[in-house]
Amino acid sequence: MMKSILLGCALALVSTAAHSACLYGSAVNSDGSKIDGSAKVSTSWNGKQAFPRNGKYQLCLGSNPKASITVYLDGRKYTQIHVNGDTRLDLRR
Repeated sequence: MMKSILLGCALALVSTAAHSACLYGSAVNSDGSKIDGSAKVSTSWNGKQAFPRNGKYQLCLGSNPKASITVYLDGRKYTQIHVNGDTRLDLRR
């Protein structure tokens, strides 16, 4: 029983330490229509990219910045946002 409890605690610590913060949210055009593959979301944090599908996107950063980062939509600066864990950011172009 004690081994099970210790193993559970160890797994919880590892999964928390390895958590990648993600940006996620809706992605729509100025007319309100859903963006579906025709946009690219990226950040100043790293080279990872996301391509919204059916009006939604998720961009996992690989680590938790715990800092302000710049978000780009189609290569243009969209906004600057503080990221500390999963963060919702709805996009409109």
